[in-house]
Amino acid sequence: MNNLVYGNQQPDKIAASVEEIVRKDVGAAEPIVYRIAGGDAAPASVASVLTDIGNVLGSGSTTPLLTVEMDLPGPRPASLTARMLRQGVGCYCGTLLFTVTLGRPIGGEVTIEDHKSFGSPKFLGGEAAGRLNAAKDLAKRVDKVLRTEVEMGSIKVKAPRLFHVVPGETGALLILATLPRLTSMGMGATTDAREILEIAGAIEAAL
Repeated sequence: MNNLVYGNQQPDKIAASVEEIVRKDVGAAEPIVYRIAGGDAAPASVASVLTDIGNVLGSGSTTPLLTVEMDLPGPRPASLTARMLRQGVGCYCGTLLFTVTLGRPIGGEVTIEDHKSFGSPKFLGGEAAGRLNAAKDLAKRVDKVLRTEVEMGSIKVKAPRLFHVVPGETGALLILATLPRLTSMGMGATTDAREILEIAGAIEAAL
């Protein structure tokens, strides 16, 4: 079972498990090189475990454990940073931050409206947003991957909605954050990295 919720706080084991999921998500034939940042959270104690239990019950605060950073294979420079949060004597995955360099320039920032109960949100931000809105189902696909709340067992994970396309040094830069999606009745998980990289390609083509 690998669902991005782990019963240990060992950086090497956690990072290897995250890489395993991402490799499967993108269909890579070879392991993806990753980097571990942080990892300086204090060892779990009775007090910290009780605090973490309280957080699950609703206080909302979290304790970062480490981040796993990796460059994603594909036709465009892309990276993923997975933020791991401490929970008791284990940890779980919080925000997944993707950045993708697009091969076309952009004149100004593009964002997207909040999720709508009915209909799809629209891209916002001048001419570029208009071109993205003209691409069939693109806003719908982006909206679907922008998860801001998930339940991972007894843990309810929340994150702000984040989507930006901004001018970069060699073209536009896509910055997108989401949360894991559980699969196989909670026994597995995905980052939706493949879909997000395909969305990046669709955005580049529409620009």
